Amino acid sequence: MPFLPIQSFTRKRLSDVVSDQIKQLISEGTLMPGDRLPAERDLATQLGVSRPSLREALIRLEADGYIETSGRGGFTVVDVTAPIISRPLAELLLQNPRTSADILELRQGLESISTVYAAQRATAADIKKISAAFDALKAGSLSGDRVNLAELDAAFHLAIADSTHNVALAHVMHGIHTLIREGMRQYHRLIDYDDAMEKQLMNQHQAIYDAVMARDAQKARKAAERHLTYVREMYKDDAAKPSASAIS
Repeated sequence: MPFLPIQSFTRKRLSDVVSDQIKQLISEGTLMPGDRLPAERDLATQLGVSRPSLREALIRLEADGYIETSGRGGFTVVDVTAPIISRPLAELLLQNPRTSADILELRQGLESISTVYAAQRATAADIKKISAAFDALKAGSLSGDRVNLAELDAAFHLAIADSTHNVALAHVMHGIHTLIREGMRQYHRLIDYDDAMEKQLMNQHQAIYDAVMARDAQKARKAAERHLTYVREMYKDDAAKPSASAIS
């Protein structure tokens, strides 16, 4: 349990101490974007505070943009970098899809680093999440689930980023999730669901996955670099065509 009981002798208001602890857990990466907070009753018990004090802290955290109400009830951690990073660049991408090349350059650097740190630092829980994301991606590719393939692709890479335990890197990767997802949708459209290219992409993801599972940091880096180089070349080839309608 990441939550610590609140000391009763604190001079600060209990709700302030509670909100500070949750913000600290977010800043250090213990709580990641999309993570659900425990049910209010359970969280109050873990923290050793009354539910009114906890509720006051949660209301403040929600107002400040750290958490949001979940569709299933309760609260989830917000991607605090998304409004800063994703929205302006996502709008730019939609206005000029050729800027996808810039996003791919950024991805190549970030994901090369991510795979190295994930191979070195992933915990047993991280390995489980990466495996689940990879299995979902593989199943989607084999079943021809083209609608969700880009989202599954992004989820696999983000599971690796979360396993780096580098808070700045993980938050930035989540911050550009919209860009990554849109870019992936474009390159899946770009290859027009060509079976040979989809198979090649899946093989590249398999290589990344195998290297991370084997804890081979350098092999993981090379696999990520090969994957993004391949995708960037696909964009270059398409841009050279007179009627590059797939990304226009």
